[in-house]
Amino acid sequence: MVAAKRAAPEGMACAFSPVPVARCRQADSCTQAISIKVELSCPAHSILVIITASISTISSPMKNSFHRLRNQSVRIRDQHLDIGNTSFQFDDQLNFDGPLGVVPVQSILAAAEPFVRLTQDNCPLQLGLLAFTVTGRYRALDFYFPITQMLNEPEIDRFYQLAQSIAAHPHFDLQLLGERRADLSTQVPSGIQQVVAGQIAEVFFYRGELLERFLATPRHIQLYATSKAFEQDGGAAGGDYNPQRESIQLVLARLFEGFLGETAGVCPFLHEFGHMLDHFDAATGRMGRSEGLLPGLSPRDGSLFNPRARTLFIKGKRVALERYLARYQNLSMDTSLLPIGHPYVFQNDGEFIAGYFEMFFRNPNYFASQNQDLYTAFVELFGYDPRDAWKQDFPFYINENRNFYFSGQRPWTPHLTIPND
Repeated sequence: MVAAKRAAPEGMACAFSPVPVARCRQADSCTQAISIKVELSCPAHSILVIITASISTISSPMKNSFHRLRNQSVRIRDQHLDIGNTSFQFDDQLNFDGPLGVVPVQSILAAAEPFVRLTQDNCPLQLGLLAFTVTGRYRALDFYFPITQMLNEPEIDRFYQLAQSIAAHPHFDLQLLGERRADLSTQVPSGIQQVVAGQIAEVFFYRGELLERFLATPRHIQLYATSKAFEQDGGAAGGDYNPQRESIQLVLARLFEGFLGETAGVCPFLHEFGHMLDHFDAATGRMGRSEGLLPGLSPRDGSLFNPRARTLFIKGKRVALERYLARYQNLSMDTSLLPIGHPYVFQNDGEFIAGYFEMFFRNPNYFASQNQDLYTAFVELFGYDPRDAWKQDFPFYINENRNFYFSGQRPWTPHLTIPND
């Protein structure tokens, strides 16, 4: 309706013209109506026109914060889908804006189906992984790779290109095994490949020459659809490195168990990958025996040998052992000089290197503050400082380890050796 409070003088043109309102082509499917009041004035004629209109609008998908929901668990109910504490109907659409755009809930359900079927519903579903499966947009996976927090846009592109090249490499042997050793490898969802390859890319992003040597021969990673399948194939403790098979063995669900909090958390794959790197002989490109060393720490590593990293590693490991022995022998109760690692990592050189390797990528701030030499040795080896990606450490390891030493329990008997200078 248009109402004029005063008419324009006859014969004089007005500074504004009426604008026709077009009928919505999808008016029959519109679900909302809004009322708009617009006031237009023409100073030349002192005219005030008030326009009021009732306009039907087309409903659009409600905007959802992907950043808030990406690490949330996804649960399929009878009549709806739960993402964290938020419920969505099966015919809803999730509008994530940005590169992900609109993602129908039905597509999330379809992406979840192979995970539910292959794992007998024993693998936690997460929105980030499912959103990648639906859209193919790699940025949906950022939460799985803390390094992306310190990279600019071109570097992030290069990071995901590296992860893709690892996943497609002929020596990247990723297997999925079911019960009775059923080979399910051809059914591995693409998101699984990218999460595993991305964690390897995070380690080697600044060390391309080391990655090239590492992939010179096949690298075996065996994931298991269920815990039963893992146990039937001789796996131990939910995940391990098997030197006889030269393979990481891990229950698939454990690949995601550390990604349900505000920060990336426990990462069994990184720990077992640390064991694999310990067995990796950088000089020959083949797998060998455990020496409690990472590639670049042995003089036998040839062009990859880093003398400074070795000097810092020996110095830092000696400090860690001295602090542990002080607690073990009850010689010191100084709470400022606690061992960083749990007694578990002091039982042998292999667990020490794998444990500190994982902590380097999860507790860099605490690690560096407590043992700067050992931490810097890792920075030298991998070419970057993870503190740039972590404003705040993942607290679980720190708290659990400190709680043990404060508990009054006697630490386990250590069996560490210090390499010769």
